[in-house]
Amino acid sequence: MKPMFLGKLVLHWCPSCNVPVLEEKCACGCQTNFITVTPPADIRPAFPYDINRINEVSVRQFGKKLIADGEVAVYNKAPYDDRMEEIICGGDVIGTIRFEIDKPGWVLMPRLSGARRIFNKKEKETNPNIEKQLKNWIMVHESAIPYVIDGSSVLVPGISKTAPGIEKESEVVIVTPDFEVIAVGRSKMSSDEIAASERGKAVKTRWTGYEEADKANAAASTIPKDIENANQMQTRDIWKKTIDANRHVIDQFEADGVKFIRNAAGNMKKKLTTSFSGGKDSLVTLHLTEKAFGAGSETEKEYEIIFADTGLEFQETIDNVKEVVEIYGHPFKETSAGNVFWEEYEIYGPPGVDNRWCTQSCKLKPITTLIETNYLEDGGCLTFIGQRQYESKARATSQRIWKSPSVRGQIGAAPIQEWTAMHVWLYIFDKDLHYNPLYEKGFDRIGCWLCPAASLADFENLRHTHPELMKMWDEKLIQSGKDMGIENPDLWVKFGFWRYEKLPPLMKKLADEKGVKYK
Repeated sequence: MKPMFLGKLVLHWCPSCNVPVLEEKCACGCQTNFITVTPPADIRPAFPYDINRINEVSVRQFGKKLIADGEVAVYNKAPYDDRMEEIICGGDVIGTIRFEIDKPGWVLMPRLSGARRIFNKKEKETNPNIEKQLKNWIMVHESAIPYVIDGSSVLVPGISKTAPGIEKESEVVIVTPDFEVIAVGRSKMSSDEIAASERGKAVKTRWTGYEEADKANAAASTIPKDIENANQMQTRDIWKKTIDANRHVIDQFEADGVKFIRNAAGNMKKKLTTSFSGGKDSLVTLHLTEKAFGAGSETEKEYEIIFADTGLEFQETIDNVKEVVEIYGHPFKETSAGNVFWEEYEIYGPPGVDNRWCTQSCKLKPITTLIETNYLEDGGCLTFIGQRQYESKARATSQRIWKSPSVRGQIGAAPIQEWTAMHVWLYIFDKDLHYNPLYEKGFDRIGCWLCPAASLADFENLRHTHPELMKMWDEKLIQSGKDMGIENPDLWVKFGFWRYEKLPPLMKKLADEKGVKYK
C-alpha cells in the first residue's frame, strides 16, 4: 500500500532522556533525533496491553520478550491489508507487529535492533544453553556472512545449523557463529527441509547489517531492565518522563486550541456545544472547551455537551460518557438510535465496508434529530468536534470550520485538527483526564463495536475482551451466511469476508483458498 501523507511527521527521540519528543528540541535542552516512520504517522503510546501482546508473540516466535516491563514504546499504525503497527523503542523502529489474515493471527517482524534485544551475543558467552532457549534462529558459516550482509538471500549451503521447529514462512533471525545478528527475514523452508536439502533458498532477508555499523541505535538494540512493579503502575505514570520532555509542546498546543475555540465562538452568534462520544479526541476537545469557557476562565460562557448513541456503543463508552458529563457539569443533550440497527439488519443483512447502510440510520439520523430539536429554532449551533487530519484523507483536506453537509443547522469546528494521537494522549495523561477504559484493552479507536470498517485484528481482540458480544454476532453472521447460500459460512465469518459486499482481490484470493464460495 502506498504511504499517505496527511500531516507533518513529528516523531523525534531525545538521546539524553531516552523518550519520544514531538519537536526538534527536548525540554531538557538536548537536540533530538528525527525518527523515520511510515506515513501518515498518527503515532500513539503503546499501552501495557499492547506491550503484553508484543511480548507474548515475541516469546512464542523467538523464546524471549522484546520490550521491558515499564519501558516507553510508541506505536505507529502503517498501511496494510489489516492492522500493522511499527514499534518504536530507544530511538529506533525495532520492529513491526501485524495481523496476518490468512492465519489469522499476530506476527512479529523484528528489525535488526529489535532482533539484537532478543539475540544478544554477549549473553551467549555467559549462557551456554541460549541456543536451546531461543527459537527461529539460523546460523550461517563465516564464508556466507559477506553475502548475507550485502542483502542476498540465505542459501542452504551457507547454513551451519538452525533452531529446531522452524516452519516455512516463519520470521527468522540470522546469526553468525558467535551469535551476532546480521539479518532478519522470512523462512522459505522449514528446519527439517533445510537439514534434508543440499541447495535452495532458505531465507528471504529483509534487513541486514553489522551491529558495529549501527552504534547510533545502541539504546534500541538493548532491552533495559524491567521497572519494578511496572504492572501496578498507571499508564500515565509510565509516561511521566515523556510528558516532562514535551512540556513546551503540550502547553503550546493547548494554548493554540483554546485560542481557536474562543476565536471561532467570537465570530458567530450561535449556541455553543461540544460533541462528546466517549473517545479520546472528543475528550480533549471537551477539556479545551472548558479551558476556554469554563468557570473562572477569561471568557466564561455557557456551552452544552451533546452525545448521539448509535445503539451499538460499548457499555464502557456509555458509562464513560455519563461519568465525564458529571465531571464537567454542563447541560447535557443526548439522543439514541435505539434498536434501529437490528431492525434494519433484518432487511439489509450485514453492513459492509462498501455498503455502510448503518451510517445513515444509526449515526446521521440521531444527531440530525438532536440538533434540529434543540437548536434549529435558535439559528443552529456551533459544535466543537474532535476531528484530526491524521485520521483520514477526507479529514486532512477538511477546513477547520465547516457547515455540516448532512446535519442542518450545525457548524463544525476542529480545535485539534493538527494534533497526532500522541499529542492527544500526552495531553490526557498530563491533565489526568477521565478516559475510556477500552483504550487499555487494545482498542485504538472507539465507536460501534461491530463496525465493518474495523480490522479483523479488532474483532479478534473483541473475542477476548467481550466474548458474549462476539458470540452473539458470530451466530447472527453465520446464519446470514447460510441464508445467502454461502459455502462454509463459519469461515466467511472467521476471515472477515462478511465485511465486503464485493471482495477486494486479496480477500477474493483468500476466500478461494479457504473454500468460501458465494451462491
